[in-house]
Amino acid sequence: MSDKRKFQASFSVKVDTSRVRFELASAEDYGGPEGFFRIRSGRRWINGADGKPRFFDKAGLARLLADVALGDLASPPAPPEIPYPSRVSVKVWRDGMPDWFCAWTTTPPILDYSGRWVVCVSMDGTRQFVPVEDVTVHPEKRRG
Repeated sequence: MSDKRKFQASFSVKVDTSRVRFELASAEDYGGPEGFFRIRSGRRWINGADGKPRFFDKAGLARLLADVALGDLASPPAPPEIPYPSRVSVKVWRDGMPDWFCAWTTTPPILDYSGRWVVCVSMDGTRQFVPVEDVTVHPEKRRG
């Protein structure tokens, strides 16, 4: 039995040590719109959630390749409003119970490598990075 598929192009994307092969066929051959592509990745067609054929234009193909190569990087959330230096309370878990320590922020919020916002605080004689979810900013009170 001969295979009648006609691919216009094929290429591969290498991520770390694994390689993903892509094959592009004209969408018109599969009932899709003109100028679009049907894509096969790793010998499997990329279909929609409903199982029907999915067609990509050039911009969609570029987004697909970027997602595969870069691990589907999402844009980071906006930085939280934590001024520095400012007085804060930091939640620390000890023996399964939350404990709150008074501290001062020593940096503005920083986006770490895992995509989480952290802030450096001076607490208990040391400086350490803690997630911003565990930090409560104290309102500034003036004596008067």
